[in-house]
Amino acid sequence: MAAIVRSRFGGRLLRRRLLCCIALLAAALSSACAAAQSVTILHLNDLHARLLPDADGRGGFAYVAAAIREERAKAANALVLHAGDMVQGTPVSTLFEGVPAFEVGNGLGIDVHCLGNHEFDYGWKKIREFAAVSTAPIVSANVVDDSGGHLVEPYVIRRAGGLEIAVVGALTARLARLLKPGVTGPWKAAPLIPALRPVVAEARARADLVVVLGHLFDDEDERILRELPGVDILISGHNHGGREEPLAIDGRICVKLRAYGRELGRLDIAFDPAAKRVASYRWKRIPIEARALAADPDTASAVDDWESRVSEIVDVPIGECRETLRKPGLKQAIERAMLAKTGADLAYMNAGGIRDSMPAGPMLARHVWNILPFDNEIVEAVVRGSEAPEEVAGGLAPNRLYRLVTNDFVAGQWAGRKLDFKPTGETLRDLFLEWVKERRVLP
Repeated sequence: MAAIVRSRFGGRLLRRRLLCCIALLAAALSSACAAAQSVTILHLNDLHARLLPDADGRGGFAYVAAAIREERAKAANALVLHAGDMVQGTPVSTLFEGVPAFEVGNGLGIDVHCLGNHEFDYGWKKIREFAAVSTAPIVSANVVDDSGGHLVEPYVIRRAGGLEIAVVGALTARLARLLKPGVTGPWKAAPLIPALRPVVAEARARADLVVVLGHLFDDEDERILRELPGVDILISGHNHGGREEPLAIDGRICVKLRAYGRELGRLDIAFDPAAKRVASYRWKRIPIEARALAADPDTASAVDDWESRVSEIVDVPIGECRETLRKPGLKQAIERAMLAKTGADLAYMNAGGIRDSMPAGPMLARHVWNILPFDNEIVEAVVRGSEAPEEVAGGLAPNRLYRLVTNDFVAGQWAGRKLDFKPTGETLRDLFLEWVKERRVLP
């Protein structure tokens, strides 16, 4: 009987201990959940001064502002980031050298920008003007001079949701090949990992969460996540196509959107401050469509003001396009225009210099400005068939001399090919505009 009593007593004791353990575990889990901090990152990249919606009614700064305001209202703690290339892509930006994009962009509520390659298009000194106009800081940790000095702040710390969040800027190390010679002055994009490593370490010591805000190629995104474990999140831009799904490596993530403000990214994060890691996340891409949003009135007014200053120049009918022309068709058309207007034998247009499509219907000068926003100049060289660049070399007689035309950006990229290009004094955009006006109909 005594043995039975002891057995029953032991069973009750075991059950009590088990219930106690369960209670303690539940309390621990509850405490961990309570300690987790929630923050929302709203992000964009490559706005390229697209103040107005596109031909399909997507984007436009007044609607981007409305979308950000709407999503911010749904988030208790939000940070808004733009991953570079705020400028270059529309007549307003071209004629006023990028400044209006940052001025109107102040209405979007962006908290931090990073440098993109096109911020250098008007010369590096213009970046200081952008920084003075912008209410949000511009960051980049690897744009340095020979002494190691930074053109802009390498990182900033912002507070959201009880967290100190370090936002570290990064720009592709391939910057030089994306620009005309000379526009960066004394500044260069240093190799990413060596330049970012000490900055990320310093930011990690000062903040809870480290975000790299980068204007980068896809392979550079991956290298940062693989080689810099101090980085929790990478918000990237540059390739215009974005990522369909987050890139996740060891619990750290990279997200990237399509260009021109056609969508807004929302990244909801649960962060564990004790472990200093992202506990969970959810990402979605939100289409920005004018028909679904009420334009932000203040931003719309600022857009109208700037657009009115260029309308007389660009909102001028120049002809009709019978079908929508995208990059391949426009490349052919521009090369035909270069041949016809210069009398050259060979012409080459780089696809990367074509920044928009030509919609079917009435053509305005604005369409050409959007397609060719860069002030690129036509240059020419005499080349022997056997020495012609591979881009134009098919079917040439080896010993015949040919007159080749292209633009000055391409000539800079071909600098190592020992071609003696000379300026013609005419911009590519003006040449194409005149050709379209003469033809009246495309294609």
